[in-house]
Amino acid sequence: MKADEDGYLWFGGRKKQIIVHDGSNICPQEVEGALLEHPAVENAGVIGVHDLMHGENVRAYVEIKSGATRPKARELIQFSRERVGYKAPEEIVSLDAMPLNATGKVDRVTLKKLSAGDHAHCA
Repeated sequence: MKADEDGYLWFGGRKKQIIVHDGSNICPQEVEGALLEHPAVENAGVIGVHDLMHGENVRAYVEIKSGATRPKARELIQFSRERVGYKAPEEIVSLDAMPLNATGKVDRVTLKKLSAGDHAHCA
């Protein structure tokens, strides 16, 4: 997200990927960037999951670097909260390998499918 000279906010990424939580727009790339600053995180993907109370909750999927000590979910949530505040994920799911699309970027469509079936395990 960036602001122009008139004070208008512009979101990066695709509009359909924006997570709406309690009326706030959250850009997945910003949350992913915060998680990638953690020394144990190899890759991160962030999606919104439907929630009756909040609209969508932020769920992050992480791939841990080979040989790194696996951090607890609450540690990663706190780590990202220190960087992006309220945009931090409420939930962290650990994956053995992050799904990537043909261009090598995180495949959020596959992550959405995972969230529907909850095939991953929590960190």
